[in-house]
This record gives sequence, C-alpha cells and structure tokens, in this order.
Amino acid sequence: MWWWLLLVALATAKRAPSTQEPVIEEVTAKQLERVLAEKDYVAVFWYARSCTTCDRVLQELEQIDDDTDSFGVDFVKINDKRLAKHYGITKFPALTYFREKQPIIYDGDLMDEENVLDFLTSLEAMDLPDRIEEVNARILDKIVQETDFVAVLFYKPECKKCSKVLLELENIDDEADQLGIGFVKINDETLAEEYNLEPLPALVYYRHQIPIIYEGELTREEDVLEWLVQHKSTGDEDDIIEDVTLKTLSTLISSVDHLAVLFYDHGEEGSMSALEELEHIDDDCDKYGIQFVKIDDAAAAEEYGLDTLPAVVYFEKGIPNVYDGELEEEEEFLDWLVQQLEKDEIEDVTDEMLDKLINEGKNLAVLFYNEDDRKSQKVLNELENIDDECDQLGIVFVKIDNDEEAQEYGIEKIPSMVYFENGIPTLYEGNLEEEEKVLKWLEHQIKSDEIEDVTDEMLDLIIDKRQFKSQKVLAELENIDDECDQNNIVFVKIDDTAEAKEYGIDVIPSLVFFEKKIPHLYEGDLMKEEELLGWLLHQKRHSEIPDITDEMMDHDKDDKQDIRVLNELENIDDDLEKEGIVIVRMDNDAEAKEFGIDHLPTLVYFEDKIPSLYEGDLMNEDEVLQWLIEQKTSATIEEVTDEILEDLIQEHEYVVVYFSGNCEEGEKCDDILDELENIDDELDETGIIFVTTEDAGLAKKNGIKVFPKLVFFRNKEPLIYSGDIEDEDEVLAWLTDEDTLEIPDRIEEVNSKMLDKILNKEGDKKCQKILQELENIDDECEDKDIDFVKISDQGIEKEYDLPSLPALAFYRHRFRDIYTGDLMHEEAILDWVLNLRDSAPDVIENVDRKTLQVLINDVEHLAVLFYTDDCDECDDILDELETIDDDTDQHGIQFVKSKDSKLASEIGIFSFPALVYYETGVPIMYDGNLKNEDKVLEWLVEQKRDGCFYIGMGGKGQLPNPSYEPYQCCPSKPSQGSKVPKLAAKGTKQVAKSNRPAPKETKKPEKSAPLKQVSKANHPIKQKETTKEKLPVKPEKGKGKKGFFGTGNLMDESEVLEWMTDQKNDESIEEIDREMLFKYIDTKEFLAVIFYKEEDPDSPRILRHLELIDDEAAEYGIKIVKMRDRLMAKKYGYRDPPGITYFRKGKPIKYDGDIDDEEEILDWLTDPENMELTDHIERVNRKMFEKIRQRSDYVAVFLYSNDCKQCPRVLVEVEHIDDEADAAGINFVKIDDKQMAKQLGVFALPAILFFKLGSKEPVIYAGDLYDEQQILQWLLTQKDPSGDVIEASEGTELMKLIEEEDALAVYFWNKTLCDLCSAQEQQHGRKAHKRTTSEEEVDTNKDDSDECEQCAHILEELENIDDDCERHGILFVKTQDFKIAEQYGATDFPVLMYFESGIGGVFEGELEEEEEVLQWLIQQRTEDRIELITRIMLENLVQDTQYLAVYFYKQNCHICEQILEDLEKIDDECDVYGIHLVRIQDPQLAKRYSIKTFPALVYFRNGNPLLFEGDLQNEDSVLEWLIDDDNRELADEIESVNERMLLRLLNESPFLAVFFYDEDCPECDEILENLEDIDGEADMFGIDFVKICSAEAAAEQGLHNLPALMYFRKKTPMVYEGDLTQSDRVLDWLTSQDVFEIKNEIEEVNKRMLEKLLEENEFVTVFFYEINSDESKTIMEKLENIDSETDNFDITFVKMADPRYARKWGVTNLPAIVYFRRRFPSIYRGDMHSEADVLEWLRKNRFRQPELNIFMYAMFAISIAFVIYTAFLLQCFKAQPQAVVPHPKQA
Repeated sequence: MWWWLLLVALATAKRAPSTQEPVIEEVTAKQLERVLAEKDYVAVFWYARSCTTCDRVLQELEQIDDDTDSFGVDFVKINDKRLAKHYGITKFPALTYFREKQPIIYDGDLMDEENVLDFLTSLEAMDLPDRIEEVNARILDKIVQETDFVAVLFYKPECKKCSKVLLELENIDDEADQLGIGFVKINDETLAEEYNLEPLPALVYYRHQIPIIYEGELTREEDVLEWLVQHKSTGDEDDIIEDVTLKTLSTLISSVDHLAVLFYDHGEEGSMSALEELEHIDDDCDKYGIQFVKIDDAAAAEEYGLDTLPAVVYFEKGIPNVYDGELEEEEEFLDWLVQQLEKDEIEDVTDEMLDKLINEGKNLAVLFYNEDDRKSQKVLNELENIDDECDQLGIVFVKIDNDEEAQEYGIEKIPSMVYFENGIPTLYEGNLEEEEKVLKWLEHQIKSDEIEDVTDEMLDLIIDKRQFKSQKVLAELENIDDECDQNNIVFVKIDDTAEAKEYGIDVIPSLVFFEKKIPHLYEGDLMKEEELLGWLLHQKRHSEIPDITDEMMDHDKDDKQDIRVLNELENIDDDLEKEGIVIVRMDNDAEAKEFGIDHLPTLVYFEDKIPSLYEGDLMNEDEVLQWLIEQKTSATIEEVTDEILEDLIQEHEYVVVYFSGNCEEGEKCDDILDELENIDDELDETGIIFVTTEDAGLAKKNGIKVFPKLVFFRNKEPLIYSGDIEDEDEVLAWLTDEDTLEIPDRIEEVNSKMLDKILNKEGDKKCQKILQELENIDDECEDKDIDFVKISDQGIEKEYDLPSLPALAFYRHRFRDIYTGDLMHEEAILDWVLNLRDSAPDVIENVDRKTLQVLINDVEHLAVLFYTDDCDECDDILDELETIDDDTDQHGIQFVKSKDSKLASEIGIFSFPALVYYETGVPIMYDGNLKNEDKVLEWLVEQKRDGCFYIGMGGKGQLPNPSYEPYQCCPSKPSQGSKVPKLAAKGTKQVAKSNRPAPKETKKPEKSAPLKQVSKANHPIKQKETTKEKLPVKPEKGKGKKGFFGTGNLMDESEVLEWMTDQKNDESIEEIDREMLFKYIDTKEFLAVIFYKEEDPDSPRILRHLELIDDEAAEYGIKIVKMRDRLMAKKYGYRDPPGITYFRKGKPIKYDGDIDDEEEILDWLTDPENMELTDHIERVNRKMFEKIRQRSDYVAVFLYSNDCKQCPRVLVEVEHIDDEADAAGINFVKIDDKQMAKQLGVFALPAILFFKLGSKEPVIYAGDLYDEQQILQWLLTQKDPSGDVIEASEGTELMKLIEEEDALAVYFWNKTLCDLCSAQEQQHGRKAHKRTTSEEEVDTNKDDSDECEQCAHILEELENIDDDCERHGILFVKTQDFKIAEQYGATDFPVLMYFESGIGGVFEGELEEEEEVLQWLIQQRTEDRIELITRIMLENLVQDTQYLAVYFYKQNCHICEQILEDLEKIDDECDVYGIHLVRIQDPQLAKRYSIKTFPALVYFRNGNPLLFEGDLQNEDSVLEWLIDDDNRELADEIESVNERMLLRLLNESPFLAVFFYDEDCPECDEILENLEDIDGEADMFGIDFVKICSAEAAAEQGLHNLPALMYFRKKTPMVYEGDLTQSDRVLDWLTSQDVFEIKNEIEEVNKRMLEKLLEENEFVTVFFYEINSDESKTIMEKLENIDSETDNFDITFVKMADPRYARKWGVTNLPAIVYFRRRFPSIYRGDMHSEADVLEWLRKNRFRQPELNIFMYAMFAISIAFVIYTAFLLQCFKAQPQAVVPHPKQA
C-alpha cells in the first residue's frame, strides 16, 4: 500500500500549483528610461492588463530570459500604454529591441521564443546605419557561426588609436554590408589575448568561421575594404565565382583595384557553358590578386553597353576594359587578365562605359580609333608607350572603336584623341604618332586653365548634359557633405530646370534649404563652402522667417516700416511653428499686385491655397498671433481682394462669393456674414469654396449694384442668389441643389470632393432602384414567414463583414447566406430565398465574427470548430465532424465552424484545428482526438448534461507549464453582492439603431472569458455536492472590467428578473447639466467630464467603455460624469465631441489619447503627473498614494486629520516648500488616513514621512514641524544623503581631485545596481529554481544577492569614518563614474581606492569593517607603502611614469609576502630616486612579460620593461640595480631627476649637463624637444644629460632665471649663455675644448670625444691607461705635473681607458703615450715615469715645424728658379718674324 500512497503523493506534488513568479523584470517608465540610458541592448516587452495573450506570450519569453542575459541583452517588461504609443506600439503584446537607444519593433510571432531570441541576437537586428555594432563574446560566437563573412575589430575604449581607427572604418561599414560582410567591434581583452592580438586595435576576418588577421594599416579604410573583398573567397571550400547584385558591383568597382566581372544570362546555354569553364580559373585569379565575380542582370549589362552575353569586363582602379576573345578558352582568358595586370595597355570601353567615365568627372583621354585601320593601330602602338605617364598624371586613358560615338562629338577623322576635364572635351589637333608631344599636350591641359576648343557637336553635348559652373560648385560642395551629415542636414542635388522654375529659381546652380518643408534660398557665393556651411548651420539652429521667391511664396527689404514689422513677427515665429502655421516673407511688388495688395507690408494667410488678408495692426504681434490661430482652428469665411478672387474663380470649379460692400462691424451685412459662417464647413466638405470681399470691381462686372449679395461661380459661370440671404439653411440647400450645380448645355468640371458627393448620390439612386424592385417580393416573403428588413447604418458593411453595399443576406437560425446574383432581378432573388428556407443544411455552418459573437452571447450550448485555410488536417477533421452535426442538433447543441483566428487568440487558441464548447458564453476546450467523432460527440453531450462545469484548456500542449486547477462554476448563492470582472469584448460594436434587425438584447457577456488550462474531461466530478461546502469561485479582479453578483434568492425567478432589469437599466456615470458641472468643478478635487453627442453612433460605445472604469476611478477619488452640452464642449476645446476634460481643483486639461481604450484613460486619469498641481500639496487617498509610490522615486507624505487642531497651521508652513520639493524631484502629497498612519508607525498627527522607491519602510521626520526650511533640508538630505556625509564626485571634477589631492579615498559603487537589488535577488532565486533545485546553486545565488545588497550597506558603514578621515587629512568621496573606475581597472563593485598625487592603490580587506578601512587609510597616509594596483592602472602608469618598478606576486604565496615586506624598506629610497614602486596580482598579465615564477620584479623605463634576475630577498641589491645608470638610462630622452638624484649624479658623473626649468615655462617644451635631439650625441661624448623641474635646486646653483643649462665638469659648473633652442650650438658648446678643459688636470675622454679633438686640434697627446693598474695611476699623477706646460705648447693632453681603441693606433702595451700630429700618431718609447723626458719629447715633436719649413723653402726656391729659367729661354731664343712682300697689285 505504501507504493500507492507514494504514487498519489507524487501526483499531488506534480499537480500542485506553481508559485514561480515572472522572471522578466517589471519596470516603470522612469526605470525604463534609466535602463535605456545605461544599457546598450535592451528588449522591452509591452503588455496590457486583462490580456490573456500577453500572459501566454510572457510565459514563452521567460524561457529565453537567461539566454538573452548571456548574450548581454537586458529583458524587461512594462505596462504603460502612453509610453508604448510614444515608441509606435499600438497593439499588445509587442516587443521592442533597443540597440544603443535605437528602437526596432519585432513583427514576428511572439509565441515562437526561438525566433525572438534569434532576432535579439542576430547581426541584422544589431545593424545600425553608418556605425560598427558593438558585441560581446557570446554574441560574437553566435554571429561567427551563423554568418559566412564577419570582420571583427578588437579595440580598447581608452585607446586613442582605436578611436581613430573606428572613425575611419565606420566609413566602409555600409559598403561591407552591401558586399555581404558583417562588421562588428568588441572590447574584450581576454578574448584578444586568446588570439595573441597585441597591441590593439586589431582586425580579425572570419570566412566560414576561419579567422585571418589583417596586418596592414587600419587607418587606411580603402585598403581594409579591398583586403576584405580579396580574402572573401579564400575561405570558400568550393571553387565558384561569387554572384553579386548591381549595387554590390558598384561598390566593388569603386573599392577593388583589380576586378573581373562576368555578365551572363542564367537561362542561356552559352552563358552557362562559359561560366563552367571560367570557374576553373577562379583560384588562379585569386593568386594574382584579381577578384572574379559574376552578375546575372540585364540592366547591369545594358548600363555598361554590353549587347551580347556572356561578356567579361576587367576593371582596373575603376577603369573598364572589355575582353573580346573566346570565353570558353579559359587559359587564353587568364593570360589576358595577367597581361592586363602586368602590362599597361589602353583600356577598350563601350559607349555606355565612356559616358559613365565622362559623367564621373575624371580627367579622361579618349582615343577614337578603328581596329581595322592600319593608321589607328600604328597610333595605338605609339600611345601605349605613354599610358603609364598618363596614370602618374592622374589621367585615365581609354580607347573606343565606335564611329557613331565619334560622330556625336563631331569627329570625322579617325583616329582622333579628345581630352575630357570635368566633362568638358578638348580635341587634340597634333600628330598622334608623336607620343611625346601628345604627353606634353596632356600635361599642359591638366596643369593649365584654358578655354577649351570644341566642335559644335561637343557644344551641344555640353549644353545638354552638364553645366561647367554647376560641376565646379558641386565639387566644392562635396567638401561639406560629411559635415552636413553630422549635423543631420540631408544634402541632395537635382538636375531639373522645370522643377527649379517652380520655385522661382532662374539662376543655375542655386541652393535651397528646406526646414519642415519651408524653403530658404541661399544668396551667397556657392564656391565658398565654409560660408555656405555656416549659413546652413545657422538656419538649422535659429528660427527665422525665411526669405523666398514669389514662386516659393510679401515685404519690402528697403522699407523701415517693413523691418519693424518683421522684427515684431519674428517674436511669434516659434509660437506659429508650434501651432503648425508656416510663416514666410517675400519682397516682390509685382507678386503683391497680383493679389491686389497695394500697401506694404501686408499679411496673407493661406489655408488649402485659399488666401485671407489680415486687416489689423501688424505691429501688435499678439493680435496677429491670435488672428492666425483663429483662422486655423475655426471655420471662417476668408476675406480676399478682387485680384485674389479672380485667381480663385480661374483655379477652382466652385466658388461662392459674399459681396458685402463697404461693411463695418456691427452692421447688418456683418451679422449676415456671421450666420453664413455656420455653413462654411458643410460647403468645404462638398468642394465649394466660400469667400467674402468688400471690393466692388468684380461685383460691378457681374451687374451687382446692391450689397450685400451672394454669387455662386460654377466653372467660372456666375449665378446670383435671389432667396433670403439671412437664412443660412436655405442658402446651403440652394448651393448644394443639383439644379443649382448644373450648367445648361455644358459638361461640368468637378473637383474630387464634389465627385465623391455625386458618386454617393449615384449610389443612393442605385440603392433606391433596387429597393423598389425588392418591394415587389416583400408580400411573397411575408406569406412564407420570412421577414424582409433593410438597414443603412454607417460602418455596417465592416461590422457584418459584407463585401460591398448594397448587399442582400438571408438569415436562418442566425446563420446567413449572401446573395451573389443581380439585385435588380427580384424573381431570381425570391426563388433563392424560398429554396434556402425549404432546404435542410447537412453541413456545419461557417459563421463570421459578428455572427459568432452573437451566438456565443445568445446560444446556451454552442460548439465551435476553429480552423484555418492553411491547415493540412482541417479538411479531414471537418469531414469526420460533419457526421455528428445532426446528432448535436438533437441534443440541443448548435455546431458551427469559424476561421476567426483573432477571436481564437483572445481565448488562448494559437494552434488549429481546435474545438471549443461554450455553455452560457463560458468556453471549454476539447483536448482529445478530433478525428474520433464519436468521442467528440460523447464529450459534447457530457458537457451539456453536467450541472457544474470547469472552465479551461487542457491537453494539446497549448501552454508550456499547464496547471490543472479547475475553475468550477455551479449554481450557488453568494454571501454578499460584489463586482467581478465582466467578460467584455474590447472594441466590439453593438448596433443601437431601432431599424436594425438584432436579437433581443440581454445582459450577456460581450467577450468570451479567458480559458484556464483545465478540462472537465480530465476530472470526474461528483454529481451530488452541497452548495454549503463549496462557494462560487470569484475570478481575480482586473482593472477596468466589472460585472455584478446578486444577493437575493436565486429560486425566486421574479426577483432575479427584477434584479437583472435593474442592472440593465443602471447607468453608473451620472448625466449632468451646466449647473451641476459648475458645482462639481467648485466642489470636486478631481472631476472627469465626458462630452458627447447624442446623435453620434459612436457615443454609446464610448460611454460603455467608460462605464467599466468609473468605479475604479472613484476609488482614486475621481468623479466621472457625462455631458451632452455642445456649447460647454466647445468652451473646453471640443468642437466635435466626444472628448474628455479632466478638472484638478477646477483646472482643466484635455485627454489626447485613444478614447476607445478605457485602460489608457484610467492610467491617464490616475497618473500622478496629471493629478498634480504646482501651487499646493495634493490631497490623495490610499489607493492613489500607492500608485504614486510605484511611479515616483521620492515621495514625501504629510499625514493629518480633520480633528487635529495644529494640522492646518503646520500645513500652511509645509505648503511654502512644495514647489522646492517638486523642483528637487520629490513628490509631496497629503493624506487624511489615521489607520494608514498607524500602519506606518505614526501615532501622533501631524507627521511627515519620506519614501524612497524600493524601500520597504519610510523615514519619519523628527524635527520642528513649524520650520519649513528645516523640513526642506531634511527632505533634500533624505533624497541625497551625500550633502551631509560622503560627497559625490564625477567626471573631470573627480579626475582633478585624483591628480591634485595629497590624500584621497574614492568609493566606487553602483547605485542602479543597489536600487534593483531586491528585484535581482528575486530574479536570481527564480532563475536558480528554473535551472536546478540543488542546494549548492541556491546558496550561490543567495551569496550573489548578498553581494549586491552590500553596496548601500557598505556606504552607510563608511559614512561613519568620514569625519575621522577628514581629521587625518584624507578627503573621502564616492562616485558612480564607471568610466573613471574602468580607467583604474575597477570592474567589480563596490571597491575602495586610495590616491596620493594621482597614484592609486586598492583596498583588499572587508569593506564592511569600517575600522579596518580607517586603519588602512591612515597607514597609507602616514607610511609609504607599496601600492596595490590593477591592470588598467598599471597600463596608465607605464605610459605616464618614467621609472616604474612593478612587483608581480600571487595570493597565498608565503615567500611573496616575505619579500614584499623587505621591499617596503626600500620604497622610500626608490621615491627619492624618482622610482615608483607598486605591486600587482595578475598572473595572466605576468605572462606577457615572460614571468613564469612568482614573485618577480619588472623595471619600466619610459615603458620599456627590464626583468630583474637577481636575488629579490636582498633588498639592497634590488635598490642598487634600480638606481644603476645603465638600467636607468633612457634612449633619446633626457632623464628627469629630483634634487637627491641630482646630488648623487654630481658626485658620480664627471661630465653632467643639467637643464633647469619650472612648470610655468611656456617655451620649455620646445627647448626640451630640441635638446632631446642631442641627448644621444652628448652620451657619446660621455656627457650625462638630465633635467630637473625645481626652482629651489636651480637657486642652490645660483640660477634665478629659468630655463637654464648648466654644465658640471667634475662638479665645476658652467652656465650656457646662448640660445637654448639651437641644439647644435648647445652641443658644440658642451663638446668644445674651452668648456671641456680643466686646468692642471688631464681630461678623461671617450672614443667619440677623442675623434672630435683629433678633428679640431693639430696637436693632441693621449695617455692610454688601465683602470685598475697601479702603474697607470702612478704615471698619471706624474703626468698631471706637465699638463699646464703642454698647454703652453698648444698641445691638448687627454687620457683614455680604452685598450681596444688604443690597439687601433698600434698600442698593445698599456700604459702608453701617443702624440698625434694632424691625426698622424707617434708612440713614446721612453720612460713614462720621467715627466721631464716626456715633456722634452713632446716639445721636439711639436717644434719640428722649422726643419720642415727650410725644406719647403728650398723646394719653393727651386720651383721659382725653374720658372725663371724657362721664361729666359723662351724670350732669348724667340724666332724673328719674316717681312711680308706686298703684291704689286696691292701696291
């Protein structure tokens, strides 16, 4: 038996109701606003109250809530119809996905949670225009799996280069999308480390999930796009040519340098054969860097001038070249492609390609040639030689073999060459075979700006196709297109002179700026794009009356009066814009005269192109504004001039003119005009324009001499009214009469409104004719007991699903058939009706929505089969169920079928077919096999016989988690009257007209009740059950839906009937008159008045909806009444009721929402913002207060009672601070409720309480109630406790504190997280329950929630030590600035950091232990401790700190802690030397620096890491290593030192150059930059170069003017007096001999210095020695004695400890002395211990110059003697010239 009990217990447990709460978080409007501001991806589920579908959808969506969380998508739900409408949501339920605050509405099936999840996490849903979408690791993994091609940019937000790269790559995002390449970005350093992507940014390209890394420069977006396209096919496994669209092809041509395109026809055999062959060379093309694509698009082929397909065009940098060989010879084609790639040829183009190139405005040279012409071939061969040079000049060179195209340009001689620049052609007149001259001519054309020489045909083409100036302007304007985009100004161009003329633009090009369809003409120089951009931005930001042309749409610029009027009207421009009235200005006298305007300025108002003149004072802008608004809002007859009237008569078909003559206000003519105003609207509806004029010119032309007179112009033909002009009804009847409208012997021209009127009348005539025919068979129908009725209600065809009107329907037992024949044949109709009456239907009747609704309400036992047309099994099931149709009739069950899926969804049916049984309107769903008709019949009969029934839905898996809790309905007597939700069908229309055939009205539910998931078929019920044991189950109460329970004797049918009649006739909304309205306005705090029209057919429906919420509104203290007074409605803003006005303390506001949605109305009425008045504290009741608490972050409550004497006096005081509290975001209300006060812990009134959103208990004010300022301060403190305790700091203010404060503690916390703590705790609990019920996971989630709760609790604890911190000089602040937190590596909140002068450390202990925190802060303040930092802080320190030592260690490491304690001993010493010592626990980061064992020390010098390999336990050796010069030295940078380091360097460095400067030095940065250029060279000369920013250190050296440079030679200072910006001169000075020399001391030199000395000095002596040699030391001391003597000999004496360099000069044994004479060395071989011998040797070597001089003199003398001797010989032995004998003839 025990196993049976166990089984029962298990079954009971399984059937126990689930207490699981919804998982998706509920938010208010304010919370949603916060979530959208803080989160990038948010899914919002919109639902409505009493919506069963919403509940079911919500259960489905909760199954994917965890998944969306893992994808980084926050899922929330909200019930707020007004906010939903703001985001375009009109139907519920609905789902909106916000991606970086941009909403997109999901339009799929919300019941399909998998599709919803796919939508929320797909790349398409995340796509944002012109932006690369942000993803997380989980979404990236999904995208890579689902998308073939994805480019992923890994970046860091704080990285400047990343930002720059992002900016560039955003430019190609759209192009990548067009090419089918997804582009996303991700900020995930862990994932980046997995891929070894260092440094960031980095681009990874996934092709079919195979990644490759881009190695190029990411800032060059064109190269990136080309790389993406080129590598798109490398990830393909199949060797196929990619198919593209025309749009994609255009993108490829512009972005890919080498592109081959196959144009083909998929349905043509030749194309497919060529394609098959070319597929073989696709991979080869990839190898050569040629992208190969194909396109099957006839329009694309036509665009490129390809007449026959297939065809291949090769594009090189956008220039096309058509292949004219055989495409099936793929090897030959590949060779041609490679030739195009390697060899520069002039590309062959078609005429369309040529036009395309010309239109693009490129510099283009075109050779017109004939392929069969020898000369053409010869010219072509020559010009091929200059193709590369043309490319370098930026000239595209193409050729074309097309005689017709040549003739279009007037070219008769072939070959010829034409050069195009910006579309303007220039013909080359020279010899084309001389390619060099052609090249020079082309170069001249591109560099010079000459007037082009063209043929007449070319001129025609220029005039027809483009205008040169327009192109120039366009080129300039292209420069500001991006700026316009950034400022949300759309910039477009149009080439349409006709369109320009419509706007009065005669000069082309011109620019017009449209703002809200208002044109503004730019009058400046279009070539000055900067001025133009400034003008556009000014127009966008400032609201001015635009200046336009007459065609666009009157003032004179030069008139002072006009200027004054304009200035006044500028004041009302914004007000008019709010009212939707556009005001523009115009300076055109001629145009004004066309409107009959003689005096300027004049204001004309146009409505539907009908003008009306303003006759008041234009200087009174308030009066002008009132008049314009009146013209717009009220129906007035426009006043016009004769000129305007003539135009109206010419332009409009029907114009009525009231000629008033000279009419003053108050005269009879003016009264008549007021009466005629009443029919203006009716005339507008019929297309008749009504105007009035005082001008008599046109009246006299039409023979009118007596005024006032009414004239009707029909197609310009006048007709004078002769009736009573004072009777507006008679006038209206005359104007709309057919005889008046008809013009004899003419076909009238009508407008659209008149046409509609005529057609409607024609339709009425047709209906009347049909009715006359049908009257003939009415008697026959009556004889057969067939009632024949007619109905003409508005909207009847929609309500009854009629195809059109007129229509005839036959109803039999509520089921109808529609007649489809000719309604004029009454005999056929009679036969059809009689046949239907006598026939017996043997099928299940199909019913429409309206009929089904009536049946549900009226038929006690009804079975409905819901099915759809696209259901495969529905037909078979229908065939089976047809067999039991007669049986159901015998049992009194009506069986019908319906395809109304909307009604099915209202009762929770989403899959078809489905069978529902209705018993007295209550639905029960069948969950068995519908194909077993016997079981179905048995189930229906059982349902009918049962006295009690269960409402619900069972089986078929309709809902995810079925709960089998029956809702049992049995006859019983309720204990008391109560209101329960009425099952009202929302939006169902009821016919109220008496002439409509409708069933007898009963108080039935209008809407089927929502189904619960229980079926009576699953639960056997005891037939005998006493009513005492089980009372009726009361449905859960829902807002806005009400019904009634009686409390009388159910056995007394007369009492029940009387009660039901009372309920039917009861109208709970009170009807009031004017007197009651004014009384209620004065006496009721909250009054809602529904103004309605009694004759309006919609009014009963609207009032019925409002009846549903009046009781609930009353619970909020809102009185709802109705009123049908049109005058009162008009007074409160409703010219055409219905409408709702809401009075709060007598002040009205209008309802502007959906008047058919009672839930939205109730929300609006009870909205705290609508109930609130600013001038006093609002009195609310308990229910209203609960709603205010739900919607307000902060609420202050004044509790009082009427019998409290001091309450009124305190209230007066508190009223004074109401506005200040409101301004601070605190909602202030008052409540008279003693019971509520006791529940809140208040036992003495009055009292003030403060509530925070999410807090369970209020805070009670315990101060002086009569001191309003103290109360206000208390409220502000409660709202923001930071004013009294730890102060908040954000942004730049916090960064300034971190950098400047000596001691700063910062508490980073997440307030939003804390505010939602409880909700998240519940969510964690639910999700844990959903995932598993194991204790471990529940405990884990509990711990998580505890951590969440810590934020606010820790803050409260830390506030206790705020004052103590202040006493120790520590400033304590808190912040929620996550960006700053991220800069310092804080990711888990809360966290406490301590900063000293910008250097931060993290607290590792328990934050809740405030005493421990305080001790740690004091220790940090008073002792120099090694700070603990995060990874991000380390990265910042590495960038900002010159010398940084980082101690890497790990937790639970004993030796690490021991070494850390030892290192603390040298922390101060490190600070002295400017070395910042910090520690970090990050094993992952340590791997980056090759650290495999812990602990370890890394030394960063300007970011360059150096790993310490010594003994870390010896802190002295660590310090020695850190301060060692070899380790400290920085390449190409002058080291910064402090005063202590400078002192040390002076003691250790023999040659030290020190640059002294201070922070306030503007030129120091430039000087330092120059000096750093010579730092490396100074190092080569052995000079240490450092800098120090300390005026005190400079003053110690006697320097008072900074900046300054001082050179220390063995502590001997020397100041540089020259220009510090000239680094070359500084270096020369540092290395000059004057500065270098030290008296009585041999100077130490290095190799570089010695080389310089040898170049600059003739005589140099070098003593080469060994450092650790005693002999060297002894000799050096002796040689120091002769240093001054060598100076006298002009010999530079230096020493050098460099054995290697000594060997260069032949010195092998040290010490040694080498004497250099003009770089020629001589080695001393004597005794170096004898300085006298050394000096003598040097003297002899120095003064060998005279001997050399004698030799030189001798040589010089010999040379002179030789020259003299040679001259002597030439002179002495010179030949004498012979005498010339003259010729006799000469003589």
